Amino acid sequence: MTQRIPEETIEQVRNQADIVDVIGNYVQLKKQGRNYIGLCPFHGEKTPSFSVSPEKQIFHCFGCGKGGNVFSFLMEHDHLSFVESVKKAADLAHVDVTLPENVAEAEGSAPRVTSEAQKMIELNQLAAKLYHYLLMETEEGYKALQYLKERGMTEASMTEFQIGFAPNHHATVSSFLEKRGADLDLAVEAGLLTEREDGSIVDRFRSRIMFPITDDRGQLVGFSGRLIDQENGPKYLNTPETPLFNKRRLLYHFSEGRTDIRRREEVLLLEGFMDVISASDAGLANGIASMGTSLTEEHIGLVRRIANRAVISYDGDRAGIEAAYKAGLLLEEKSRMEIFVLALPGGKDPDEFIKEYGAERFLEVYLHERMTWTAYKLFYLRKQRNLQNYSERLQYMDEALTEIGKLSQAVERELYLKQLADEFEISIPALKEQLQQKIVEQKSMPNRAPSEEDFLLDLAPPPDDFYGGLVGTQPVRQTLQAYHASEYLLMKAMIGSEEAFSAIHQLLDGLNFQHDEFQALYTHLMAYYLDGNAADPNRFMDYLTDPTLKNLISELVMLETPEEATTEEYLDYINSLKKQILLDRIKQKEAEASEKDRLGDHDAAKQALAEFISLRQKLAKGDYEL
Repeated sequence: MTQRIPEETIEQVRNQADIVDVIGNYVQLKKQGRNYIGLCPFHGEKTPSFSVSPEKQIFHCFGCGKGGNVFSFLMEHDHLSFVESVKKAADLAHVDVTLPENVAEAEGSAPRVTSEAQKMIELNQLAAKLYHYLLMETEEGYKALQYLKERGMTEASMTEFQIGFAPNHHATVSSFLEKRGADLDLAVEAGLLTEREDGSIVDRFRSRIMFPITDDRGQLVGFSGRLIDQENGPKYLNTPETPLFNKRRLLYHFSEGRTDIRRREEVLLLEGFMDVISASDAGLANGIASMGTSLTEEHIGLVRRIANRAVISYDGDRAGIEAAYKAGLLLEEKSRMEIFVLALPGGKDPDEFIKEYGAERFLEVYLHERMTWTAYKLFYLRKQRNLQNYSERLQYMDEALTEIGKLSQAVERELYLKQLADEFEISIPALKEQLQQKIVEQKSMPNRAPSEEDFLLDLAPPPDDFYGGLVGTQPVRQTLQAYHASEYLLMKAMIGSEEAFSAIHQLLDGLNFQHDEFQALYTHLMAYYLDGNAADPNRFMDYLTDPTLKNLISELVMLETPEEATTEEYLDYINSLKKQILLDRIKQKEAEASEKDRLGDHDAAKQALAEFISLRQKLAKGDYEL
């Protein structure tokens, strides 16, 4: 027999799981006034419009409209059921509660349907356990195990990262899954197996060291297999594109490294899986790597929400230098993150560097010898030129001054100018004169990069006339009509107080709200109070199933309005609604009179016109009753 999560347990988690701490695991939040702001994780944006209230335990994005409480956030972001969101909130907040093993959905939430995507994840999890067992415990995996140990990987790291091995057989995984009654066609769709031309289904990965790949929610969505034997085939073979696996959106170790990324407020961008594992062993668990592709806008969208700085540490060879430069340019264009680069000596990658010089030396380079992004750009531009050639030397200096001209801090500009002056034996005044010309040119460019001052302006509080006089922390949008603002104010009051609901309910006397979502919310709120629930926006959200209404509640709660309104003010708001209904009726009668006259029905036209005149007179007298 299934059990429900007791309401007191839900209440305990709701009260102890601070929404700022929970959402802070996913979004880099900054304090602004009484709230925290950040980049919305539900839609792409450059200017923060995502707001979290620690006082009200509510989040709302004034860009895309999504909002809710701590459970709503986890359900939306991690695609969880209500019960799963309660469990995860308790875990993230370290709330010590006992939840029933076999739980049905809590009151007011829809039953969970296991999707094909979830089944694919479960198939991947089964395969990962098999691969890891084959590596660690079997004779077939011994060669791969020894190879990894020779590369300096410990068994503890292999277990932590769930490294595995796929033997050179065509039916290892397929037979394993078939014996467990798994859907092999779904395993083909998940990229674990492949179908031959003759219709037979065989393993996709063979004779490969297997690296499990999780998405940003920590779900196992695929694999990358490194060839162990010298046979034909690519060095790395990834899961093909599936509904879950898209290289442009996946970063190795991102979910696992999220906590350390947030703690350090910076992400370490690496090229290879071994680099990530070695960096983690060295104490840098904030390392992530792309899936054999260049850094993408989607990757940047993930990391910029939880980090302020990016440290690029790619291979030190020519290809690595080129990749680091391209990654930095994309970061510069698509994010406001501070960028640094580790230029490791001898063309070594981070894994090789750590093996040769040790973890302590790598940490020293990471902390104290990182290059600023400007310094790295000058380093890169210098390598593209033959500085023994007079013409190319002038071109390099021109390019260098262009980059220096982008800097907002005078001290930084002075530092790089001095380096140029010393290197090429040119006076600083001459360089400053040419730099000034560059700065004038760049300011006149229409597509110049936003400055730090622009960013601060983006975060400035909006004017107080938002919502026709309502004060909030959201970006400015079109001012609402008076009657719509009245709906907001009435509904906010009723959600916050059962006494206010009773008073307004009597004053409305059967009058409907003009907007359907407000009328629907009003109807649900009436049922909520009739069920004996106390006024609590958080609990009311969990009472509802419609995400649109939950979003509306979060928007209402985030509005800063007077704490209490009088009965006279409620009447003013209601009269605003009545006035709008009267105005709509006047327009209707005017249109009806015109239409009847056009059709030649003059009696009906006269009747409609008479009603139009009567209604206009009521409006003029301030009598809005119909």
